[in-house]
Amino acid sequence: MKSAKYLIVVIVLGMMNSGFSQSAFDAVRIVQDEIGFGARALGMGGAYTAVANDYSAIYWNPAGLADVKYSEFFGELSHLNFKNEATFANQLTNDSENYTRLRSLGLAIPLPTRQGSFVLALGYNRVRDYDQNLLFSGFNSQSNNLGFEIDDTLRNFDRNVQQTEQVLDEGGLKQWSFAAAVALSPNFTAGVSANIYRGNDEYLFTFIQEDVDNLYNVFPADFDTYQLNQKLITDYSAFNLKLGGMFKVNRSIKVGATIGLPTTFSVHETYSSDDLLVFDDEFEDAFDYGAAEFEYKVKTPMHFDAGVSFSNSNVTLAASMRYRDWSQTKFDIPDNQLNDPDYRALLDLNPILRQDFKATLQYNLGGEIYLQGLNTKLRAGYSVYPSPLENALSDMDKKFISAGVGFKIDRNVNLDIAYLRGTWKQESEDIYTPGGTLEDITLNRLFVGLSYNF
Repeated sequence: MKSAKYLIVVIVLGMMNSGFSQSAFDAVRIVQDEIGFGARALGMGGAYTAVANDYSAIYWNPAGLADVKYSEFFGELSHLNFKNEATFANQLTNDSENYTRLRSLGLAIPLPTRQGSFVLALGYNRVRDYDQNLLFSGFNSQSNNLGFEIDDTLRNFDRNVQQTEQVLDEGGLKQWSFAAAVALSPNFTAGVSANIYRGNDEYLFTFIQEDVDNLYNVFPADFDTYQLNQKLITDYSAFNLKLGGMFKVNRSIKVGATIGLPTTFSVHETYSSDDLLVFDDEFEDAFDYGAAEFEYKVKTPMHFDAGVSFSNSNVTLAASMRYRDWSQTKFDIPDNQLNDPDYRALLDLNPILRQDFKATLQYNLGGEIYLQGLNTKLRAGYSVYPSPLENALSDMDKKFISAGVGFKIDRNVNLDIAYLRGTWKQESEDIYTPGGTLEDITLNRLFVGLSYNF
């Protein structure tokens, strides 16, 4: 009988020994591609900073809440289809997953005033999805240095093998928000929202390497299959303030701006992994590496939004932009972990964030047409979320087109529906699959919102 107590999988030495492996991108992704909520706003491409005049202003520009004339109860659902066409070792694999979520539930209440307006709002809003998936498989002739210690000898099982990798990532970033807005003059309103972030992310990774051509057939190195499973559960929490202002230039034109203050996220991770090695003679060796927990902080930089809108009785046109300098993102670790090499490795990523990430300018364009005879509004929009990586190709920018429709069901109830389609490409490579993978991603979203005014 072979002694297959492989103590180390060479390729995953760092990951298995520490149970902890982060990258600079893991800090950026917490709030990257935060898309917000609101079928009307998203149907207009997210160009809502200078339009916001309903409950969703609690996210887009709290100053816009001052234009809410009647109490409003708001609820919304979203559906996401994430399609990933991955090319690995000249083989194309298609993978598609669906996710349905409660997007928002909230209330806006105007309070009596002698003049002007004063409006309060509170609610639950899902502003960022981590939902995504990846699946690819191909025959790889490149070595990934996969090896095992068997009978006190290192045996390699590392090239000319079939490799399959699957990633399932589910979760999101939510806000419990409270906001207030006031009209400081006939033409200027100001607002502030206080947001308690709560987020969760469950990341499942599976890697399989198979000797499909039976090249490794000499005992005791008669490998058949190796499978590695990793699971990472992450919880996020933070507190954030957003300040907003809205100025009416004239009866048709408004300009708006917001500042989202820097936010420090507390991150708690639970990491676990196991693997299984199978030989040609059906001998199996399994190992459970157990679980490890880690806590640290990520400081995300402030962002600035600005927008302008034109409106009359039939048409609304709007544009907005968001500026954020991703290079100012930072890891922070507890003082009592400064001597722990695993935690110190996080601090070593801060210079990488400074060097490899950049400031971006996201922009959103949209419009709305009111069809009086049908009591219906038609919407369309376009938005671009630039890649935060330095020297990234334009194909890596996320581009969205959107369309929407709003129905006034009766004098108190409005139904809004929006559809978004996003496309982008990304290249990825890990230590398990040398040669890299090209991903062609298509994202389809549907939002359905209902508001009741009373």
